[in-house]
Amino acid sequence: MSSWKQSVSSSDIAHHNIFRGDRIAVADLKEIFPDGEADRMNLVLFSTSGVHGSYSTIEDIEASLEKYGILNEDDEGGLPDDYYGNRLTFLIVHPRIVSLKYGQVEVEASDIPFLKKLRESSIRVVSGMG
Repeated sequence: MSSWKQSVSSSDIAHHNIFRGDRIAVADLKEIFPDGEADRMNLVLFSTSGVHGSYSTIEDIEASLEKYGILNEDDEGGLPDDYYGNRLTFLIVHPRIVSLKYGQVEVEASDIPFLKKLRESSIRVVSGMG
């Protein structure tokens, strides 16, 4: 089953569309970027915030996971001020089909190297466009 089944428009066709992925797994990103490399067909921006999350960076989340692990964010006792959780906002851009995917990916410590590699390759791709 697709993690991208919620479309902003009434169409599920990928072309000229926007899809939301709420709290997806890194495995869903690996379906698009299996080797952690962006290209001119698919690239990603992280820490995009907006209505779907925070500006927390990969490094913020990495530090939180190293210090605290994954905490229950529903605890009424509150969370430490330096806890950024394990959810990273993203925006996947598919320039050739004019399509976007956005949401939050749930990160585990073992995912950090993949996400950093994907971010770096996306930066390279974006800087080489135009």
